[in-house]
Amino acid sequence: MKRTNGFTLVEALLAMAIVLFVVVSILTGFTQQMVTNRYAGSKNVAVSLAEARLEEYLKFPASQMPAGAVDYVVEEGHNLVVYASDPGKDNQYRRTVTITPNALGTLNTVRVRVEYGNRGNSYPFRVALSSQRGG
Repeated sequence: MKRTNGFTLVEALLAMAIVLFVVVSILTGFTQQMVTNRYAGSKNVAVSLAEARLEEYLKFPASQMPAGAVDYVVEEGHNLVVYASDPGKDNQYRRTVTITPNALGTLNTVRVRVEYGNRGNSYPFRVALSSQRGG
């Protein structure tokens, strides 16, 4: 019987293929998790922007509530910068406030919609919050 010391070429290639498969699987999982985290972070920012604007409007009684508005918020570094018109930048949010009074004029419905995921002129994702204010 012949003794062999070491691995054959086929064994070495098979071991490398198994290691490569494991590494690619792990890297694919990390990449997918990074994309998911980015989308979740954008959604959290959109919800925070909607909540902040809704709180600003609800401090007024219905009879003194300002008109609805549209503004754009851009993440620049670690800051959020608000623009009155479309700056045409990446990673921007479009925030729209709509005020709808009831028939008697004593109760307003305030709706804040934040759209994000800017791709050209469309925003594929949106968050909407609404509340009512009387007085």
